Amino acid sequence: GKIVAREVVSIQPQVSGRIVKIHFTDGADVKTGDLLFTIDPRPFQAQLNQTEANLAQAEAALSLAKVNFARVETVSDPRAVSRQDYDAKKNAVEAAEAQVKLNRAAVESARLNLEYCTIRSPINGRAGQRNVDAGNVVSANNGSLLVIQRLDPIYADFTVTENELSAVQRNMSNRTLKVEVRLPDDAASMREGKLTFLDNSVQEGSGTVKLRATLSNGDRRFWPGRFAKVRLV
Repeated sequence: GKIVAREVVSIQPQVSGRIVKIHFTDGADVKTGDLLFTIDPRPFQAQLNQTEANLAQAEAALSLAKVNFARVETVSDPRAVSRQDYDAKKNAVEAAEAQVKLNRAAVESARLNLEYCTIRSPINGRAGQRNVDAGNVVSANNGSLLVIQRLDPIYADFTVTENELSAVQRNMSNRTLKVEVRLPDDAASMREGKLTFLDNSVQEGSGTVKLRATLSNGDRRFWPGRFAKVRLV
């Protein structure tokens, strides 16, 4: 079989900009929420300030439109206000309300882009080698900055022949099956895990079925990509 990381995440930028700081070292263990990269936030802060100013302006325009409409709405004599003037002021309120909603959405978008300037780890795992250095300009959703792999627990993928599939299915229906995994060059590395996955089809050509065992790996003895000897009990 082969050792496979339980989770593999490729870190990509969600906004374009210049990397101003890297907050980890290659190969370090990282936790969920740990800061990894900082993209220059100044352009996005300026954009947020601009959208907040536009929102304030739109809210002021809405307040004025409501005042003007209230004046014609409360007139008791319908002959004092033309229907055209009434409809125009009512429409001005509706247009101002729509403009406020549009500007609020722009503020939320700008605030989200500013948050994307700080890139954090989405999982607990081990960082690989970074693909960019501070000073590089990155593009949104283009290219991987770093790959993080979760190493504990870890998977061991292996196969059985289709002739053995019936026995595996029969025993799986009664209990959780035990799996023993060890490294080929280290007999003392044998560790017990549990069978946690059986593929939904037999692979054409090879006549085998893929299975997966899950085992603890707190000591990092098993490494993604390594071959292993697997025994399904």
